[in-house]
Amino acid sequence: MTQYSQEMAEYRGETYFAGAEGNDVWIRKIPGVTYANSEGFQTYGNRELKTVHVRDLEAWYRDTCRATWRGQPFNVVSTENGKAEAGYAGGEYVWAAQNGLEGDQYNGYRATLDVDELQDVQVDRTDFLARWKEKNPG
Repeated sequence: MTQYSQEMAEYRGETYFAGAEGNDVWIRKIPGVTYANSEGFQTYGNRELKTVHVRDLEAWYRDTCRATWRGQPFNVVSTENGKAEAGYAGGEYVWAAQNGLEGDQYNGYRATLDVDELQDVQVDRTDFLARWKEKNPG
């Protein structure tokens, strides 16, 4: 299972949250993680960001994690300490309310679930760095 279902980058042997800006990628330190490399990061509020060129990355990808819980589909957003933060991907709003999910039918439902209770876990990786290299050979 993946730890985060969002865009990530590996830079100088460390993993960061990421996002694209043309041929550059911004990388953001993950809260709670200690980094050896702090050179060139700027602080915006409680976020530390840096922009690097795509060719300087070791990896750049998005892992998307899906699973079922009690027979219903969920998008797993993050996992930590045996718990999964997940968004309900089904359309049975009565079921969502009966099973203690937070939210509503207009804004969606979410839940903190035990990782051990998830079934049919699937992680799909989109490799943005490989795509970029295909379009920018050499």
